[in-house]
Amino acid sequence: MPDERSEVVARAADAAPLPDDPHELPDPGQWFAPDAERHYLDRPKFCPMCAASIGEHGGITTEYWTGDTRNFMTWCGECGWFGEVVRFDRVTIMEEEH
Repeated sequence: MPDERSEVVARAADAAPLPDDPHELPDPGQWFAPDAERHYLDRPKFCPMCAASIGEHGGITTEYWTGDTRNFMTWCGECGWFGEVVRFDRVTIMEEEH
């Protein structure tokens, strides 16, 4: 367990509790429970390619982190799309002049 909590982990701890869930989640007292809850709520629910439900069509999503960026490696069981869905808190981009 890291010595300091990241901003992402701190926000997850302050988030509202989950509604009743058919999936097994860890006991709320476990150190990783807020991360498991956030994953359940934030994971991609629909395929970016065909818009099919990831859960209903046998797809799978695995979350990993790069710094404070949350990456969801996702496979769609309906169309076979495989790729990454990335959640950002903030994005700074440059737009070229026209």
